Order: sequence, then structure tokens, then C-alpha cells
Amino acid sequence: MVVTELGKTHRRTDERVAQATPRGVILAMVLLLTAYASPLSAQVWQAISMAGIQRVSGKVDSVFIDRKVTEFTVGGGDWVSYLAARLGAVPIPDPSGIKVAVDTARILVTGKMSDLPPETTALFGPVMMLVDPNTPLEAEVVMAPTGPGAVRFVLTTIRVGGMAIPESLLSRFLAQVGARYPALGKSGRELLVGVPVDGHVGLVQDGVRIWVAP
Repeated sequence: MVVTELGKTHRRTDERVAQATPRGVILAMVLLLTAYASPLSAQVWQAISMAGIQRVSGKVDSVFIDRKVTEFTVGGGDWVSYLAARLGAVPIPDPSGIKVAVDTARILVTGKMSDLPPETTALFGPVMMLVDPNTPLEAEVVMAPTGPGAVRFVLTTIRVGGMAIPESLLSRFLAQVGARYPALGKSGRELLVGVPVDGHVGLVQDGVRIWVAP
């Protein structure tokens, strides 16, 4: 019977896990997290930059203020650079090791711990002494429903070295971020961006679309 064979395989796996070293168990957890993470369909990765702020600012003005065009699509890195400027998190190092990809569901930001500005790494406290500066860092951001005149971006997950930070720890860390950047709210994970009443922002494949209703 197939069920019996699966049961035997499961028992053998349990025995191996029980005999594994702590390092082996951690590696298994990382592999499981990677296996169950929904794949990002984006193909284009773009670094954040000071130049990106200028590129997006001009396009936002053309659509929402000057009304010279009805829509623009901007790169993910340029959009995150623009949001960083709105938060006052500038200047952005040039070149920057932080890259961004976008698909229709989320924004993924990747880099290394050493790419974070000193004021951000200081929020980790003594933990930073235990983490290799080259450790990969990933953050996922999604758009949340809101009313006319605003769009809302919400940070949902942060992974360090491929492992998602547990919500109990993540919420405490982000609360410190919120205290430093009030625009992110008390939770430190939500950014509300004002747009005209007829203005819209949406995630598309490999970019962020800004437009006004007809």
C-alpha cells in the first residue's frame, strides 16, 4: 500500500532528524522555507538610487500634477527609491547593493545586512554582532486596500539568511522602526502615500504603474 510506504519513509525521516546536529536542523528549516515560499515571477531587478528618485518624481508630476500624460510605469528600484525619499531615508549610497523586483502581487527587496544604513542596523542592537555583514536580507511588501486619495504599502515578511523572522520578534523590531520613521505608523510596517482622488498606483509585471482615471 502507498500509505504504508509513506509511513515508513516518514519514520525514517524522523529518525534522521532526531540524530541531526543543530546546524543540520537549521539548514532543513531554511530549505523548507525556500520550498514553500511563493515564487516571484518578476524578471527585472533594479538597484535603488538617488537618480531613481528624480526619475520617478518627474513622472509622478507629469501624471498627477501637470496632467501631461495619463500614465507611466516605473521600475521597482526607482519606486522604492522614491518612497525612501518620502520617508527622509536619504541619501542612498551609490552604488547601492539593495535591489528590487516587482510582480503583480508584491515587491521584493533584497540586499545584505551591510547594505543597510547605520541608523537601521543600530535598531538590531547586540544581534548585529552575531550576524555576518554578508548575510542575505529580503523584505516583501504588498499593496493593501484603501480609499480614494491614498495608496497603502505593507511590509509583510523579512527574511535573514533565508529564514523568516518570527512575527513576535518582527513586530517588536518594526515598532522601533516606526518610532524613528513616524510615516510608517506605530507598527513600522505601513506606508500611506497620498495621490489625487482620481489617481491610482498598481503593481504590474516588473514595475509600478501610476495613472489617472479617464
